[in-house]
Amino acid sequence: MKTFTSVADIGPLGEAIAEARAIKADRFAYTELGRNRTLMMVFFNSSLRTRLSTQKAALNLGMNVIVLDINQGAWKLETERGVIMDGDKPEHLLEAIPVMGCYADIIGVRAFASLTDKKADYEEQVINQFIRYSGRPVFSMEAATGHPLQAFADVITIEEHKTKPRPKVVLTWAPHPRALPQACL
Repeated sequence: MKTFTSVADIGPLGEAIAEARAIKADRFAYTELGRNRTLMMVFFNSSLRTRLSTQKAALNLGMNVIVLDINQGAWKLETERGVIMDGDKPEHLLEAIPVMGCYADIIGVRAFASLTDKKADYEEQVINQFIRYSGRPVFSMEAATGHPLQAFADVITIEEHKTKPRPKVVLTWAPHPRALPQACL
């Protein structure tokens, strides 16, 4: 798999669920799978559960992990094309992505919606630039319109707890005091 931005990217869902459940049953049985491989996790937005679970999963698979917090501990990166870079962002994302690709075997990206321009948000420009320019497999750790890791985890949970072959599932959300990206809904 070259990209993972939607559960549809996994391929046969039943096989992916079975494999995930096997790994979950014996978390350390696959430590050779990631040996001598490096996961780079790039965060344009804060994270708790996704960061911890993804990093722990990579470590359980024997991977090295690099965590890069854009805007906190790293250069701020300009993500818009064609802008004059005279502000607080000394480097452009398009220059940084190939460099990141040199240090990683796989890259996870978390970049939320701006919630100011629906069209731009739906274009998923940040993760798509990583897919296009990194030269590495790229997966989404949450983007403007989706959170495939959470979606896959939800599918696994439903599979583990279902009492009939095709259960009805109702998802509900509590209101939040501020606007959230569609991926959170």
